[in-house]
Amino acid sequence: MSEVFLESLLSSNLDGLSDDDKTDKVINGNLDVQEVLQTLLKFVETVAPKSVINLAKHSGDLSDLVDHEMSSASKAIEAASAHLNNLLSKPVDPTLSAIDMEINKAILSAAIAVTNAIALLIKAATESQQEIVNNGKGANSRTSFYKKHNKWTEGLISAAKSVAYSTSTLIKTADGVLSNKNIPEELIVASNEVAASTAQLVAASRVKATHMSKSQDKLEVASKTVTSACRSLVNQVQEILDKRHNQSNGKDIDYSKLSLHENKTAEMEQQVEILKLENSLNSARKRLGEIRKFSYKDDPSSDEED
Repeated sequence: MSEVFLESLLSSNLDGLSDDDKTDKVINGNLDVQEVLQTLLKFVETVAPKSVINLAKHSGDLSDLVDHEMSSASKAIEAASAHLNNLLSKPVDPTLSAIDMEINKAILSAAIAVTNAIALLIKAATESQQEIVNNGKGANSRTSFYKKHNKWTEGLISAAKSVAYSTSTLIKTADGVLSNKNIPEELIVASNEVAASTAQLVAASRVKATHMSKSQDKLEVASKTVTSACRSLVNQVQEILDKRHNQSNGKDIDYSKLSLHENKTAEMEQQVEILKLENSLNSARKRLGEIRKFSYKDDPSSDEED
């Protein structure tokens, strides 16, 4: 709709119209766009997941709650980093091959880089939200600011929880991959979840940040560092998958030496394999969509804390 509206304002479409007609065209087009956007907004509100945090159920001091969640996230990151460093310092398993030793060290080093980056991000996020509150509360208390902007506060707390949870999951998965309890693909998914949760935290802060805020700039830089570290971890895991794939398949087949019939047979086999994988992928995506419908529920622990 917006594209149609903008195209209608091209000079080629306004030729021959009087100034009044041009003005009417702009006003009417704008009203049409606003109407469509309002309809879209109502629809989004009906399907949007509930916030994980419900401040209406919290009777304590909101500023204490925010501080607690930010502190909990920071402690979770510290514990994760300590666990990884402990794994890295452990004696090497003599039964592992030289390649597996190299792979394990690469995974651990990349995961440690992620947790170090997240630790800096949490610190920057804490400084940013403190600056936001101090600039916005005026003569009022921190709690009154959080209550006034309760939706933003819910988003901030939810994002902090998400960072802590996704980081813990990443570390458990990395540990599992090293002990052959998890597969490398799970580590890629966990790393992507970390990147997504940190982006959520940055976005929550960005909403209320003041223009040219230095603390927000630090947070943005920290977020990019996390994203880069996650990407590096994913690349490390992908290299492992590629090596294993090449080893399992043996040497590449020289298709130029196959007969026409053999090439056709190989082509059909690959088409069948691709179709099976695509069907499996579509089914998995549908299941993921169903899971996500129910994955955002009120935090049960909030009832226990009240």
